[in-house]
Amino acid sequence: MNHSYYMYKPFTGGTYVKKYIPIFILFIFSIFFLAGCSDEERFFTIDNVTINAFIQEDGTIHVEEYFSYTFHGSYEGMTRAIESDVHGFEAFITDESGRTIEPLETEEEDGTYKIYSDSTDEKKNVSYQYAIEGSVKKYTDVADLRYAFFDESNETDLHQVEISIHPPENNMSNTHYFLHEDETGKLSSNGQSLVYNNSLLESGEQSLIRFVFPAEQLPNMEMSSEKMMEDVILANEAELVERKASLNENMEKIVPIIIILIGVVSITTILMLIFHPFRYRGDKSVDALIRLLEKTDPLFVKYLFGQGYLSEESFIAALFSLKQRGVVKLQKVPSEVTKDKNTFRFTWVKDEAEVDAADQYLRTWLFTESDDAGDYFLLESVLDHKSESDEVKKEKAEHFQSHFSKWTELVKKREGFQESRKPFKAYSFLSIPILLASFGLYYYFTTIDTISATEQWVLPLITGVITIIALVFNRNKWVLYAYYFMIIIMTAIGFSFTPAIIWTLVFYGISFIALLSVPARYWNKETRKLKFAIKTANKLLKNDRYPVDANEEKIERRLEYAIVLGNSEAYAKRCGKEVDAMNWEANLPLLANPAFATAAFNSTDFSLYTATLSSSSNTTNTTSSTGGGGAGAF
Repeated sequence: MNHSYYMYKPFTGGTYVKKYIPIFILFIFSIFFLAGCSDEERFFTIDNVTINAFIQEDGTIHVEEYFSYTFHGSYEGMTRAIESDVHGFEAFITDESGRTIEPLETEEEDGTYKIYSDSTDEKKNVSYQYAIEGSVKKYTDVADLRYAFFDESNETDLHQVEISIHPPENNMSNTHYFLHEDETGKLSSNGQSLVYNNSLLESGEQSLIRFVFPAEQLPNMEMSSEKMMEDVILANEAELVERKASLNENMEKIVPIIIILIGVVSITTILMLIFHPFRYRGDKSVDALIRLLEKTDPLFVKYLFGQGYLSEESFIAALFSLKQRGVVKLQKVPSEVTKDKNTFRFTWVKDEAEVDAADQYLRTWLFTESDDAGDYFLLESVLDHKSESDEVKKEKAEHFQSHFSKWTELVKKREGFQESRKPFKAYSFLSIPILLASFGLYYYFTTIDTISATEQWVLPLITGVITIIALVFNRNKWVLYAYYFMIIIMTAIGFSFTPAIIWTLVFYGISFIALLSVPARYWNKETRKLKFAIKTANKLLKNDRYPVDANEEKIERRLEYAIVLGNSEAYAKRCGKEVDAMNWEANLPLLANPAFATAAFNSTDFSLYTATLSSSSNTTNTTSSTGGGGAGAF
């Protein structure tokens, strides 16, 4: 009966669910609809911009700006960013004729001024007044102003823009003017001032004005440089016009050469990888490879497994090395920190053993405790303990890292470590031509693109210096990485974005991949075989196929290599299942409890991984004498 009751009794609560589902869906839809519409309903436009810039006899520029805003929705105020040396910024509400009605509160932060004036669904006329210093340069014959009232940082479309620049004497005789990086604006003279007009200056677009007028109009300004610059400026501007006219043609000329370079680099890289002596091509018998691995010093195995890098947990491999040589004895002992817990103790038992400087330093560093059995080291002394404060953990980490760095230097000076790798001489025949070709392409673009005269020599100089550094260290992958990172960024942002630039960036990318993929050095024949043995053993450990054997001492030794290679968990479980249980605590402490041993030597538990060393950086802001900035609202 109970069964039939649950099968056929109607669930009346479903009525309520069905009743409120449409209301719930409508509620959710309303939230999304309102959220989507809120930003669309709140927007503003800048309908008119009139700017008058009056150059004073001392080179200061007094600026009066008039903005007409239309606000849809509620706003707290407006913003005006000015990237130059500004003084005395003030803002006012004006009428349509520009007459001042009331002053407004302003606040400046990092070159952006906030002008507070609540606005809701209304039109508003605002005036900004300020002075600019350092934007005019005075030479012997002429004065030179390069200024952008708006640049790429402007995030608002500006409608009906008119900018008038008035020279000190309100006289446009013997003047020159140029408009850069602006395809839509127009620059002209009305006899008394320089006038810029644009019906729509879109957000993110720059309008850079260059105005050259007689230096005698600035009697109260000190000379920036005692040079005759008029002819130089006119020559530079004429060259810029010529470059612009032939830019596409010159860009197209280089594309076939870049494609050929890409092909040459790709083919050369493939051939080098095929014939490079870094591959092991000898006997690949698994049994022989395992025997080779298990005859090798655990620390050297760790070094090769890390591709020539000793990670922080490498000291464990060094302790296993000393254990295998009978220099130290390993025991599982009660913890001195945590009650009812155990840890591992390494005791130095053979004082007369022949050890090198690295082993002796390891003893001085780690074996700081002593008792009747000898100098010893507890593994837990470098482990993270929850009861410790952050300051203690940080101190332990710094102490560890300081000694670890000195120890690794001594380890890498060992004869076997020094002679294990050789330089691949052919690598320089790949890296040097690629670096020269990369610099050559960059230099070519500086000669054809529409950049300033200063950029024409500054950019090749900077790139030339970093290229020379890269050539000197042409085998260092980190240097090459930094080089291509910089040259890719400088090319992408420094030149007109054309198909030639895209192909060049592809060439840089392929060159970078080629230089990283071809090894600059290779391991000697014996080491290559050992590396292949390590690779084979690691694969067997990952697939849970590494042999356990019947000899207990050999099993413990194999467990040590499994820990060194970081794949000991699965092997430890197999040891526990496949080996007969017996009392191994004294002589085989790892094998006595393989799971505990694996967890104890897990590198993620070391305290040096938990310490955080704080760092701070200071940033400085500089202003640009060429101006720039934008207008907005908040």
